[in-house]
Amino acid sequence: MIVCSCNVISRTDIEEVIVDFLNADEWQLITPGKVYQAMNARGKCCGCFPGVIDIIVETTQRYHALMQSPEPRVVDLLNRIADQRLRLENANKRSAAKRQSNMVA
Repeated sequence: MIVCSCNVISRTDIEEVIVDFLNADEWQLITPGKVYQAMNARGKCCGCFPGVIDIIVETTQRYHALMQSPEPRVVDLLNRIADQRLRLENANKRSAAKRQSNMVA
């Protein structure tokens, strides 16, 4: 399934990059920007970023379940990812509001 139509990036492509990151350091915070950079791509419209964050969370949960990681550390990591998503959503809202106000002015 294509997740990013701007760069033609599939869910599988994203999951493979995430697993590579987790194999290198299972507790690092993985962001859409890091994933795209690893694929030599850039977020263009960034409309896919919320979906990419969901894939990061799902893949990270599966990875830690397979590795039988300690639950408290996994919860902390997932909270950090959720905070990242919230920051992204708020930034998108501010950007949309700014564009809207510039169009009205």
